[in-house]
Amino acid sequence: MDVSHVRQRVQAIADAAPDFEVQHSLEDELLADVLACIVRSSTDPTARALAGAALAAQEIDFERACS
Repeated sequence: MDVSHVRQRVQAIADAAPDFEVQHSLEDELLADVLACIVRSSTDPTARALAGAALAAQEIDFERACS
């Protein structure tokens, strides 16, 4: 994953308007993918730990307005 790939995905989120549910899902996926990339590739142990801890939020089962 590189910055240009992230920018393309951000544009895809913008292009998904006016379907805000799709936009939310795409945004959630992007943020999770970026955090996972940081966990896998960062040489900074603090950045890896923070990203990994944040990804744990995906394991919480709660109702969402969109899937």
